Amino acid sequence: MDETTLLALMLGISLIISISSLDDAFIDLLAFGITRRPFTRSPAAPEAIPTTAVFVANWHEADVLGPMVEGNLARIPIPQVKLYLGVYPNDTETRDVALALAAKHPDRVRVVVNTLPGPTSKGQMLNEMFRQVYSAPDAPKLVVLHDSEDVIDPRTFQTYAAYARDYDYIQVPVFSLRATHRSKVAATYMDEFAERHTREMIVRNAVGAMIPSAGVGTCMTKRLVEHFLRARGTVLMGGCVTEDYILGVEVKRAGFRAAFAAISADAKRGLDFVATREFFPKTLSASIKQKTRWVYGTCFEAMHKLGWRGDAWDIYFFFRDRKGIITNFLPPIAFVFLVLVITGTIDPAEVPPALQPIFSASLLFNLFALALRYTVRVAACRQVYGTFEPIAVAVRWPIALLANMVAVFRAWKIYLTESEFASKPIVWSKTTHELPEDFLAAGR
Repeated sequence: MDETTLLALMLGISLIISISSLDDAFIDLLAFGITRRPFTRSPAAPEAIPTTAVFVANWHEADVLGPMVEGNLARIPIPQVKLYLGVYPNDTETRDVALALAAKHPDRVRVVVNTLPGPTSKGQMLNEMFRQVYSAPDAPKLVVLHDSEDVIDPRTFQTYAAYARDYDYIQVPVFSLRATHRSKVAATYMDEFAERHTREMIVRNAVGAMIPSAGVGTCMTKRLVEHFLRARGTVLMGGCVTEDYILGVEVKRAGFRAAFAAISADAKRGLDFVATREFFPKTLSASIKQKTRWVYGTCFEAMHKLGWRGDAWDIYFFFRDRKGIITNFLPPIAFVFLVLVITGTIDPAEVPPALQPIFSASLLFNLFALALRYTVRVAACRQVYGTFEPIAVAVRWPIALLANMVAVFRAWKIYLTESEFASKPIVWSKTTHELPEDFLAAGR
C-alpha cells in the first residue's frame, strides 16, 4: 500500500474518531449541566415500601446462592421484600440449596422451579418466574431483577417505592465493587460503569430517551408486568441474549414511564450512590466472552429486532449504543498509524495542501477529546469510589480498549457466520459469579 493511500486512510480514520469524540463530548456537556442540579426525590419510608419480589435466576449457582441470600437478607431488614429463587429441576445442587434457604427463611424466600430442564436462558427462566408468580391474585406490587452475585443496597427499595408513584420501570445505577485487588481487567469495569452511570444514563433520563435495563437493579410495577403478560404471554422478549436491554426500549414503546434513579446520599458531590454493586470478570478471556454477548445483543440483535424506530433522542442513543461495532476498532488502528508516522513510513506533511487544515484540525480535536475522555473517566471514578486515581485509570484504559476491540471482532464473527444475521438466538455461556469474601461489609 503506497503512502498516498495510507495518508487517505489516516485522514478518514481521524475524521471518524473526531465525529465519535464530538458525540461523546456532547454527552459530557449535557451531563455536566444536569448533574449540577441536586437530587431532589426523597426515598420512601421503610413502612411505605409495597410488597416487593426480588427475582434471581440461577443455573449452577450452588456455591454462591447461599451466601448471596443470607448476606442480602441480613442487609435488607424489610419484611415486605422477598427473594424469589428460580431454579431448574435438573440442577439438583442449586435447587437443594434454594429449598434449604426457603425452609430456613419461610417468610422471606420463595423457590420457583422451572417447568423446563436447564439450561435454557436467563430470559426464559425469568419469564417462567413471572408467569408463575403473577398468576396469583396476591402477586407482589413491585418486582426487581438481580443476579446471584449482587450486593443489593437496602436503600434501593425505598428508592423504587418513591419512584413507583409516578413510574412503572425504574433502573438504579450499577457499579463494580472495588476490584483493584482482584485484577486490572476486573478494575476496568469500575471505570466503565462509573462513567456510564454517572453521565450517559443520567442524560438519557433527563431528555426522556429509552432507559435500557442493566439486567440487575431493574424494578417494574405489577401494572407493567401484567401488561406484557396480557400482550404476549411473556415479560421479556424470547430468543435474545440481551433481553434486558430490549426490555427498556419496549417499555417506552408501550407507553409506560421509565426513570433512571440516580440518588446519592451526598448530593453535593454525588458520592455514595444508591446502587447495585457486584464483581465483574477478572480474566481477559472471561471479560471478552461477557462483552461479546453484550455487543452482539445490543448492537446486532437489538438492531434487527427493534430497528431504529423512536423519537429523535431514541434514534440518537441507538446510534451511540451501536457505534461501537466500528469505533472500538479505531484506537488500535490509530496506534498503528502513530507507529508508521514515528518510523517515517508515512509523513503527515505529504497530505495535499487543500486537506491540511482539515487534517490538522481533526488531529488537534482528537488530542483534546482524548484528554477530555480521560478527565471525565477519572472524575467519574472519584465520584463513585471517593478516591483520585489518575495513574490507575490510565493503566487500565488500554486493557479495556483491548477487551472491547476483541469483543466487537467476536460479535461480528458471530453475526456473520453463526447467527443467520441475528434472526435466531445464539448459544452463550454464563459468567462465573463471585461474591466478596466479607460479604456483609461489602458494597459501601
